[in-house]
Amino acid sequence: MSNSNVGRQERAWGDTAVDGLLAGLIGGLLMGLFLILTGWLNREAPLVSLGYFDPAQSGSWLSGLLAHLAVSAIYGVVLALLLRGMSRPHPAHAPLAWLWGGVYGLLLWGVATAVASPLDQIPAWEFGLAHLLYGMAVGYRLQTNE
Repeated sequence: MSNSNVGRQERAWGDTAVDGLLAGLIGGLLMGLFLILTGWLNREAPLVSLGYFDPAQSGSWLSGLLAHLAVSAIYGVVLALLLRGMSRPHPAHAPLAWLWGGVYGLLLWGVATAVASPLDQIPAWEFGLAHLLYGMAVGYRLQTNE
C-alpha cells in the first residue's frame, strides 16, 4: 500500500537554527577572507584585520577570528529564524533569502558602526561591503538548504 499523503515534511525550528549556525559560519569565513584581502590590498598585514575583532582589544588575530566566527554563527541563527518566520505566511519570500540576507547584513553593519570599537579602523565601504557579502552568503546558503 502506498502512502500518497506523504508530502514535504515540516522541518523543526531546531533544524532551522542549526542550518543558520552553519550558514553563519560560512558567511563569517567569507566576510573574514574579504576583509583580509582588502586589508592586504591596502598594504596591511593579512591578519591585522582579524585582530580588530579581538574582544580583549589586544589585537590577537586568533581571538579575533574565533570571536568573529562565534558572532557570525549567532547572527546566522537569527537570520534563519527570521526567514522561517517570514516564509510561513508568505512562502514567496523563501526564494529571496539571499536578498533578505543582504538587507540583514547591511542592518548589522549599521549597528556595528554605531558602536565605538577597534572595528572603526576598517574603512566604512569595506566594512559595509563585507557585511553585505556576509548577509547574502548566509541567505543564499539558507535558501539552497531548504
